[in-house]
Amino acid sequence: MAKPPVRSCPIWTLPSNLTNRQRMATWRNLKPSELTRPTKCPALPRVVESDGQQSLADLRALVTAERALLRDEMLKRGGFLLRGFEVNDPDSFADIIGALGYQPEAENPFDTSPRSKVAESVYTSTDTPDAYPILAHNENSFLNERPRMISFFCLVEPMRHGETPLFDSRAAASTLDPNVRAKLQEKKVCYRRRFPKKRPGWAPIINRTWDEAFGTSDRDEIEAMVTAQGMVCQWHPDGRILHTENVVDPLPRHPETSEHCLNLQAFHRTSILRDLDEVRPRQNSLHNASLKMGLRLLYALDVMPVQILYGDGTPILPDEMIEIRRATWDHSVLFRWKKGDVLVLDNILTGHGRMNVEGPRKILASFADPVTFPV
Repeated sequence: MAKPPVRSCPIWTLPSNLTNRQRMATWRNLKPSELTRPTKCPALPRVVESDGQQSLADLRALVTAERALLRDEMLKRGGFLLRGFEVNDPDSFADIIGALGYQPEAENPFDTSPRSKVAESVYTSTDTPDAYPILAHNENSFLNERPRMISFFCLVEPMRHGETPLFDSRAAASTLDPNVRAKLQEKKVCYRRRFPKKRPGWAPIINRTWDEAFGTSDRDEIEAMVTAQGMVCQWHPDGRILHTENVVDPLPRHPETSEHCLNLQAFHRTSILRDLDEVRPRQNSLHNASLKMGLRLLYALDVMPVQILYGDGTPILPDEMIEIRRATWDHSVLFRWKKGDVLVLDNILTGHGRMNVEGPRKILASFADPVTFPV
């Protein structure tokens, strides 16, 4: 493969003419002590930290008054983190998202991650078992329509690990090997999903059943929802399994900056096993080995809940997926959550994931402002 170009994440500076309300908070980058490891993207995300114990009302006033600046910061950097304010519950989180001017949307029934609703337009970020790392992804990048904004709220600070890695999608796209990038642009990518009617007792909660995904077991209703999304669907002969398939553009242009962004969910054997290698030093070695063995078995039996291929149905080669993963992880940020943190991301510019978790952790999520990228 050709050597990819070197592109550092941009470092932006805040205007010097701050208002008094802006001076209620410190505007800064994450400190090295707040990161799990060094990053090439020190400007992602912009941190807005309370100068003292600021109330929810203070934060609401701040984000309302400085909405345009915060949105500009997110457009430049990909996201911002509100830290040290009194955001203590799901309703407070929803209040701040509303003050930012976003229009929250309901949970997407096609979402791959199992999650639970906890308040109006507020959900658990995932109910996937703690031991499994969650692949780097831009939310719903397997659909032509996805939220422009995704936000997270730390209700329970992780006891150990449990970071939400962030990925600069612009930098990943621009540093991708030119041959791989050209192939992705030409062929697009196809996602094949497998929805069981019932989850086997031995299976971990890593995907949704019909009822969980669509809220109904009526096959006609499900087919109508699926085809409305432009997907192809097919039922297993005995009706136990629904298979869906759709093609999307993995390198869409951002609606404002027009930059290509790598929006992709790497449901690929190579990437999943390498993510388990990523967290192996942080897990019991026998437990990690058993997770890898289980995933290899799911692939061998061809029962993985989601698989990714090229848009023409040909496989993405292991070396190509390794390159896609390299471009993504080379531009990652792993920061440690603090209780009350509110993280707001431009979902096209910035991907996210989850590292393995030990002990209690509860991160909530909200989605807003859908945008469509037709193929």
